[in-house]
Amino acid sequence: MSIFLGIALLMILGAALHRWTDPSARGHGGDSLAARDAQMARLREEMDALQSEVRRLGEEQSFMVRLLSEGQKPRAALPDESGPDLPNPETS
Repeated sequence: MSIFLGIALLMILGAALHRWTDPSARGHGGDSLAARDAQMARLREEMDALQSEVRRLGEEQSFMVRLLSEGQKPRAALPDESGPDLPNPETS
């Protein structure tokens, strides 16, 4: 899970850096309350999206760890190569 925490921290740092370096993204002293409320709403939406993505990645990681701990490999769902011989249409 530390990988996902690192990814989340990098994304937050990138957003902060963008806000710091982009003059159009900086807040001005004369911003209206409505503009700040809209900005906070966008930030909440972005954080919700980030949270759901991190949750999805965590579930995928848990699934892979469970598969590996059971001694199965992710490729175990594929058919065995020693299956029945089928005619090759290219050679017929």
